[in-house]
Amino acid sequence: MARIWAITLAAFFIAAAGLLQAGGEKDFNFKGKLTKDDPRDAQRGGPSHLHVVKLKAGSSYTIDLMSGDFDSYLRLLDPKGMQLAEDDDGGEGLNSRIIFNCTTDGEYRIVATTFGADGMGAYILTVKQTGGATPQPTTAHARMIGKAAPDFKGDFAANGKPVALADLKGKVVLLNFWEVRSGSSIAAIPKLREWHQAHHKDGLMIVGVTFYMSEIGQKLAFDKDEGAVIAAKNADRASDQVLWKEFAAHHKIEYLLSSLPKKEALETFDAYAVNGVPQLVLIDRQGMVRMIDLASDKTSAMVETEIKKLLAEK
Repeated sequence: MARIWAITLAAFFIAAAGLLQAGGEKDFNFKGKLTKDDPRDAQRGGPSHLHVVKLKAGSSYTIDLMSGDFDSYLRLLDPKGMQLAEDDDGGEGLNSRIIFNCTTDGEYRIVATTFGADGMGAYILTVKQTGGATPQPTTAHARMIGKAAPDFKGDFAANGKPVALADLKGKVVLLNFWEVRSGSSIAAIPKLREWHQAHHKDGLMIVGVTFYMSEIGQKLAFDKDEGAVIAAKNADRASDQVLWKEFAAHHKIEYLLSSLPKKEALETFDAYAVNGVPQLVLIDRQGMVRMIDLASDKTSAMVETEIKKLLAEK
């Protein structure tokens, strides 16, 4: 979770590097170079390349991104563009690795990028068929899908009273891990507000999850005239709570904004493998994680589709 405090997401642009076949007798082996002129990745903000590979159902693939020039970062998307897996240091050293069990034939998209926004240099991307599909999970996010959502309870909430996640069973819950200084978190608010207004009456509960800024040394307040977060001379939990109430009022947020003390925040953000904000976690009526998304414009339609699907389930 230590990375969470400094991460800011960028706009989603990726460059296509071609369509190749992986598996069988021919594995995918590509040598490339990321430069400052390449499109920026939505999740990490660094230069990125998009590689499209044909994968076969019933096969397991090992995807490696290796570089001696930068800290590599891999993302795997399905043929419709929905993210299936991501990895930072799953390979040796700072190299990335995703192990993917393919269940549907198709053209999958691999995003080769950097952990840091300033990284660049040469890399090697390989996709190797490693046999039949196995039950081995891929990433921390992938391992959570279909599992019970870790419980937590904030000690304060704007727009309502603090609730334990376990108490929300029977509702479809959308957790939004966010941070008051994050431009990407603020950019996600209109869509969250829209979903709340459209689906709250049908059983959707949106819960914004954040931490006390004062407990990580950030002294902040909200300037209602400017509509912006500003530096303050002093801050504590009480002033942070005022900040969130004023922030919510300014942005016309009606869904719950829950705050966690530092110890509980560390445990909860780690339990949900939060490496960047905003991160959305969609939970069904039985309390099972069904989707994890990074709240980009590209994937918002997919999140809304899944929300409607879960609301229709009884």
